[in-house]
Amino acid sequence: MIIAVYGASSRLGHQFIGVAAAAGHALRLHYRAKPAEQVPENATVIVGSLADPTAVREVLRGADAALMLLGHKQDARVPYIAAATKLVVSTMKTLDQSRLLVVTGAMVGESAGNMGLTMKLKNLFARRSAHDGMMEDRDEQERLIRASQLEGWTVVKPGTLTDTPATDHVQVDRTLSMGVGSQVSRATLARVLLQEIEQPRFMQQAVYVAER
Repeated sequence: MIIAVYGASSRLGHQFIGVAAAAGHALRLHYRAKPAEQVPENATVIVGSLADPTAVREVLRGADAALMLLGHKQDARVPYIAAATKLVVSTMKTLDQSRLLVVTGAMVGESAGNMGLTMKLKNLFARRSAHDGMMEDRDEQERLIRASQLEGWTVVKPGTLTDTPATDHVQVDRTLSMGVGSQVSRATLARVLLQEIEQPRFMQQAVYVAER
């Protein structure tokens, strides 16, 4: 398969690139600046702004699936994720593509039914302490995906991300209950994402991910 990846420079992006390349897939990787790290032989690097329609389209060229791993840095002040998502979705429609996986978070968007009281309090605190517009930007990203009319969208909502080794002891379900201790390693999540791309189970659904 050919997989387009937005957010290739993130730690989760590094993990996904590794497992996808090892599985023999070709990758089209988006970077906002030329990457310092070496990419696999079966990967093509596209450098450009996520606001640039030409760069966004080039990443998607020939892709069988697209993966968005975007996130705000801690000191971010300018929201950009919803706008980038809107451009990716519209470009996919013009290219007649539909398979899109988007990683958001357990506290992003429609999540109240999956959170216990302590998790809801954590979510409230996180929203109050975040810089203006940051959490709302992520909420809007998820809303855009759900309303996109793409036949093959999947929203993936992990617990707290860690850098521990990958494990097979992981739960993936749209009704999974998430608590303050719910977490998943980036290595495990990368495997989950690749499996969902190779063998789709949750199209037009939002699913939660946590290690058992």
